[in-house]
Amino acid sequence: MTTQSSDDNLKLDQKEFAKMIVNSHRVSDELDPEAIVKRKLTIYLTAYYLAEKFNNLQDQTFNSGLSTSQEYQQLLQQLQDTKFGDW
Repeated sequence: MTTQSSDDNLKLDQKEFAKMIVNSHRVSDELDPEAIVKRKLTIYLTAYYLAEKFNNLQDQTFNSGLSTSQEYQQLLQQLQDTKFGDW
């Protein structure tokens, strides 16, 4: 699900991450099949693009020269502050 280059820059595999999130999410069997598929697709796409956003933020943060603790805190703050619709 992740790769790590020689410079310790962490990358999420977007497809694997999205599949893991979809597989871990349970949808009620009481919904009609189309509603189930729509919900799963929405979850997959959201997870996929969130992983992409994480990778982009990681690249920006890692290349800024901040320490590991500072990088982590900045990444968390940016992920909290940014909503899917803002991308």
